[in-house]
Amino acid sequence: MAKEKNVYEEYAVLDAQIRALTAQKDELKVQVLEEIIENNIEKIETSVGTFSVAKLKTWTYTDKVIELEEKFKAQKASEQSTGDATFEEKPSLRFSKLKL
Repeated sequence: MAKEKNVYEEYAVLDAQIRALTAQKDELKVQVLEEIIENNIEKIETSVGTFSVAKLKTWTYTDKVIELEEKFKAQKASEQSTGDATFEEKPSLRFSKLKL
């Protein structure tokens, strides 16, 4: 059982490191993006790779589409509750870290 505990501890440590690194990466991402935009640079080629700004679209829909989406969600919920919709269960790991 000692080996299994080690696997759990290793998983928890890696999870914490990933969270910390992701937060650090997100902060750096903001800084890099700000620098590129402020300097009106299209792309920066470095020894580790190329950085550029990608334009992502954010769509805003009409009330008609929003209404259809709400009806769709309601129909899905209805079929789930009546059993008309089917599902498949697959094992998935859930990890909840201790709150210190």
